[in-house]
Amino acid sequence: MSVTHLLRIQKNQQNIIIQLIVHFQYARTNFSSNVLTLQQGAVNNNIETSNSICEKVQILCRQGLLKEALDVLHVTDQKHLRLSTCTYTSLLQECLNKKSWADAKRVHAHISQTRFGTDLNLGNKLVVLYAQLGSVQDARHVLDKMQVKNVASWTSLIQAYSKHGNDGEALSMFCEMQGNGIQPDHFTFASVLPVCANLKAIEEGKQMHGHIIRRGFQSEVFVGSALVDMYAKCGCIEIARQVFDKMPQRNVVSWTAMVSGYTQIGDMGKAMEFFQKMPEKNVYSWSVMVTGYAHAGCIEDALELFQKMPNRNVVSWNAIIAGYAQSGKFDEALKLFREMQLRNVRANLVTFASVLPACANLAALCKGMEIHGSVVRSRLPFDVFVWNTLIDMYAKCGSIKHAWQLFDKMTMRNVVSWTAMIVGYAMHGFGKEALQIFQEMQHSGTKPNKITFVGVLCACCHAGLVDDGWKYFKCMTQDYNLIPSIEHYCCIVDLLGRAGHLVEAQDFINNMPIEPNAAIWGSLLGACRTHSNIELGEHVAKHLFELDPENDAHYVQLSNIYAEAAKWDGVASVRRLMKDRRVKKTPGCSSIEINNKVHAFVT
Repeated sequence: MSVTHLLRIQKNQQNIIIQLIVHFQYARTNFSSNVLTLQQGAVNNNIETSNSICEKVQILCRQGLLKEALDVLHVTDQKHLRLSTCTYTSLLQECLNKKSWADAKRVHAHISQTRFGTDLNLGNKLVVLYAQLGSVQDARHVLDKMQVKNVASWTSLIQAYSKHGNDGEALSMFCEMQGNGIQPDHFTFASVLPVCANLKAIEEGKQMHGHIIRRGFQSEVFVGSALVDMYAKCGCIEIARQVFDKMPQRNVVSWTAMVSGYTQIGDMGKAMEFFQKMPEKNVYSWSVMVTGYAHAGCIEDALELFQKMPNRNVVSWNAIIAGYAQSGKFDEALKLFREMQLRNVRANLVTFASVLPACANLAALCKGMEIHGSVVRSRLPFDVFVWNTLIDMYAKCGSIKHAWQLFDKMTMRNVVSWTAMIVGYAMHGFGKEALQIFQEMQHSGTKPNKITFVGVLCACCHAGLVDDGWKYFKCMTQDYNLIPSIEHYCCIVDLLGRAGHLVEAQDFINNMPIEPNAAIWGSLLGACRTHSNIELGEHVAKHLFELDPENDAHYVQLSNIYAEAAKWDGVASVRRLMKDRRVKKTPGCSSIEINNKVHAFVT
């Protein structure tokens, strides 16, 4: 083969290689171009898919289909799609509508994983959502995690603490907000002034009044109304009147605040004067007057006003029921509750908290259990106050087992819950069980109050635990800085008296740092009867006849001491004394519940 031929073949091979290289380069370029085209198409498809999913989720939320909307949310996780702020807002609103804390947490977690985790508006909505679902701790956690906060963020949490009765924290949040350089607005002041009113924090309220004037918010009608209400509830009715008179514009809230202020100090004349001058009245205005008359002991006037109301709702019914219950007219309170049910007015937590004590005082267990059933069927949110009232009702009606079952089921307990259970065990003679509950209370970190110690000391009395009684009496001051009141001293006298330590009880009374009252001496007189100590009984009775000369129980007690010792001359002398002083023996009264009705017997 010639050299020329070989050169021609080599050249052809080079051309083929060059062609292949060119073709490969073109193909790679074309492939890249196609890939870019595909990627751009995928992005466009993702945007379209995201928009479509957002629209779908919002439609489902508007239809109330939260579960289905959350199922769609799960699809976005798998496809790594993003939702809009409006979509998250719709989901959060539907969680609130359904009162679903668990679903709210799920949506919250989804928000935190996206670029919206730092969104101010969504952060504020989460604070409001958790607050309205009753989870103030979650609301606080959201606020603490927010990188950017505004006045709405802080105000929402202040409102949350106030709504759930934690006024101390609400006031602390207000101070913390100012410490962070955030200036309160008129909504903030309208939210924090009721906190000052509840805490009777008049000095803090006056400082806020100064801020309001400097910021020019005093002309806002709801701020002015909150100021009037704050001063009235703090007992400064004259300042409240001055603020009211200077308001350029007033509404029904302003007028009602003044009416309420006068009812709180018992000036029903002034309250009625303002009430009659009101340009317009609402159900709450009428209810304030009804409550005012009831608290003043004018229950008939309260009922007359209630019957004149043009419209009634659960608030007005609660006012009259609570009025009768607090006036000791428990039968009438239960009858009004029954009438309220017959009129198809739906009871709320306040209704149950008002009517259950009536059952407790009448020992109407069946009626109390019936109302307990109404509480369950109402499906109202858990309320520790109502549960405490139920525990107290069962204990006072003699069903300590039911009281314990309720207490054991409580998801949240406060000092009243523990105290109700301790007092319940104590009043039924279960002293050791009461002290065990008290020890559990201490371990739980709940700080006991004075009423708790009354229950603890009563438990020691019933169990005959003199040494433990002394220990807990001293524990009040040493461990909890609580100053004993007359009730605690009375418990110690009863403790010593039951144990037969009458001389020690007398010495204790003589050395009390406060003046002993009739209850103290009456407790010792009862012990004198139990242990047949006539001499000391006569001495104690003299104190009682001076302190409480019209109380027939003391005369009867001394007469019984004489009778049990067969000292009939003493019995006759007591009867003559009663006759001379025109003291008559009060008839005894007992009651029994038959067929859901309470029957009273006088003897």
